[in-house]
Amino acid sequence: MCSNEVDPSILRSALADVKRTSIKVSPSWFDPFYHIDGKAPELTRRVYDLANPVIDKEVEVKRALSIFRIHTGAGEYAPLLSEALQNFFKAFSAKVSVSSATAALTEHPEAQFAMLDYIELHRGDKVGYMPAVTSATQVTDITRAPDADTHSNIAMTSAIETLNLLGCGVSSSFKLFPVYDAPSEEILDRIRANLDAFTSRYNLAMEDYSSLKTNKLFYGTSALAITNKELPTRYDQVEEGMEIMITNKFGGLPAVSLYTLGRMDSENIIKYEQNGVSYEGIAAAKDEAIKSLSEPHFVLGKIVAKYCPDFGTPFDKNAHITAVYPVGPRGVFALGALAELANSHLAISELPVRNEEMAKFATKEFLVENSTASINGCHLIVATKDVLNMMAEDLKKHNFAPETIGSVGKKGAAMVAFAKDAGQFVASKAKLARLTSPVQQQPAG
Repeated sequence: MCSNEVDPSILRSALADVKRTSIKVSPSWFDPFYHIDGKAPELTRRVYDLANPVIDKEVEVKRALSIFRIHTGAGEYAPLLSEALQNFFKAFSAKVSVSSATAALTEHPEAQFAMLDYIELHRGDKVGYMPAVTSATQVTDITRAPDADTHSNIAMTSAIETLNLLGCGVSSSFKLFPVYDAPSEEILDRIRANLDAFTSRYNLAMEDYSSLKTNKLFYGTSALAITNKELPTRYDQVEEGMEIMITNKFGGLPAVSLYTLGRMDSENIIKYEQNGVSYEGIAAAKDEAIKSLSEPHFVLGKIVAKYCPDFGTPFDKNAHITAVYPVGPRGVFALGALAELANSHLAISELPVRNEEMAKFATKEFLVENSTASINGCHLIVATKDVLNMMAEDLKKHNFAPETIGSVGKKGAAMVAFAKDAGQFVASKAKLARLTSPVQQQPAG
């Protein structure tokens, strides 16, 4: 594992088995709210005990963002996860639709919680989009103190990274709603100081709703941002022959896992060295990964926005990005999600992986399940060849390493075909087999 994220396929399977509840969760990587001229949305936060939710007064708002923290015993097994979510959802009677849902694992049953951030929009003229997301610190440097700013910075940056990919690149248009907790007031005070320092450094608006009061360490956030462009998520307009570009190499996160394993047991360091993988190199790669995870790069949002039509204006496939999708800890499995959204066959001819020999070693020794789990800056872009060439030139000016990795094949069945051996970087052959098997698109409705 390179993160404590609930496996997206397990979450989706569990949600599919949840029946007859007023809360409907349809996991997406963002929620595309509109930006209403001159009006700010109202956010109402509610935090619940996941196992025994107490609903004092329901919020009469139809849409919400969510974060779930789920005990490993349920979160790694779809039937148990479905049962836990069913039990939680049945306490509600008001109808709520959730698209952006983050689910993180915990080893402590008492640390479980469910958070709903209800967002109410006012009526008015639509002048753009205000996409909203949630994130949690699912990968961090556990050798740092519990109140180190690294942990909260990663949660904030993760949300910003997602919004940047949607074309939100002006820091002053962002607003963060931190989600955090700790076992003592001293640590909580330090976390608040870290949040203030982060948002001040990047000129970000923040609204603090106080801690979760579970008395267990947690870092996350909800976030909104504004763009006056159309969103680059036209999955239904992805066409055969379009190309797929990755903005940076896959991978990077395995170094964090290998470094941590080395700190936990010196025998692992000996094993690394015997296989020609220096611990010094792992430590340097770990530092690079943590730096990437904790420092937002708004230039990505500005570059994406450059290749999106202005809000309300027509899309031109010869001038604009057709679709984007974040890679993150899912690595190559993000290709599967993209294939499903585009209902297309993706032919992947290249598989560039950061720290390739280290990644192969981690996979071969079953130290990391998915060595393509990626740090920030790694995203999938689908467009015509000319658009990708222009975008690549812009990305290269800002320390990205874009590369065309394949093309879109026939429509009608979602699958991913690799020309190179992806098994060098994914330990689970069963999961890899599912990725490369055709998935027929389900009828709407």
